[in-house]
Amino acid sequence: MISSVPMKAPWGIGLSKNLKRGKIKDVKIEGHKYALFRDDLGKVSLIDSVCPHRGADLSKGKLINGCVQCPYHGWEFDNSGTLIKVPSLTDRCGIPTKGNVKGYDVKESGGFIWLVDSVVSGENEHLPTELCDELFDKGWTRVYGSKVMEGNIVDWIMNGVDVSHINYVHDFANEDNGRVDNVRIQSRYLQDGASYVDCYANVKPKASSSLTEHMQPDNGSEIHSRFIAPNTTSIRIKLRDPYEFITFTTLLPVDENHTKMSWCLLYPKTFLLDLPFVFNRFYNEMYRTVAQDEAIIKNIKSLEMPYLVNVPCDLFQIEALKMIGFDTKKS
Repeated sequence: MISSVPMKAPWGIGLSKNLKRGKIKDVKIEGHKYALFRDDLGKVSLIDSVCPHRGADLSKGKLINGCVQCPYHGWEFDNSGTLIKVPSLTDRCGIPTKGNVKGYDVKESGGFIWLVDSVVSGENEHLPTELCDELFDKGWTRVYGSKVMEGNIVDWIMNGVDVSHINYVHDFANEDNGRVDNVRIQSRYLQDGASYVDCYANVKPKASSSLTEHMQPDNGSEIHSRFIAPNTTSIRIKLRDPYEFITFTTLLPVDENHTKMSWCLLYPKTFLLDLPFVFNRFYNEMYRTVAQDEAIIKNIKSLEMPYLVNVPCDLFQIEALKMIGFDTKKS
């Protein structure tokens, strides 16, 4: 059974638009609790959420001059996790030397908040968003969303790099023709940046509504799916000109049985697609699509020897597993 990911960063921990100034949100990663907050100047910080004094949840506190105030006794921690104030102290007593909590490096990019590895943080660090230029292109519409779902993160990663499931789980692909043609896979292991695997293929879509009927190509759709280690996918599908869609998705392990997905659906701006009702339709469709996947993922049973039975398009999954540190021959 494979249930956790050896690589631990960068993790997409949420959406920038969901974290307002002066607010604290709770974040859970692999069962560990954190407090994520944005101060009045817009800076985002992440610290451990358990107060070392009596164990209160710091994410339930409030921000005072950019510092997290514990809801239990008013202790205050700065954005690095350093304890800077204990209201009950007299002038004769100093701040407890073991009162700090751990702080973590976080960055914002492409509309997402990322937990990064402090060991490699610096000029050579690359975030997954840097491999999707359209996230920064004003000529593309961006539809963001996020949801905590049932299912283990490895199963969700495998779902993201599963080229052939769309014909049978989703209604925007042709269930009567599940062929995946012209599969080509390329892996890129970069020493000073994000490693990724590219999969190119031809799949058979279909219109899911009258809104998309005129977009359908005659001979299948060319897709380019990119897995960016350890937890991110960018799936580009080309329909009839000028229509093209990109789904950029990143995953976070909440605990062994729950995974948080944050995403951005992108498409070029046109007169039709710029209409407000179209934006709202795609916003709701993304949540519906994720729910369709969740209905399958939450019921997956662990195999004693997973990923040993494959067909050619499954090699994309195998390469993704290798990239995040799994030896599939021993799994």
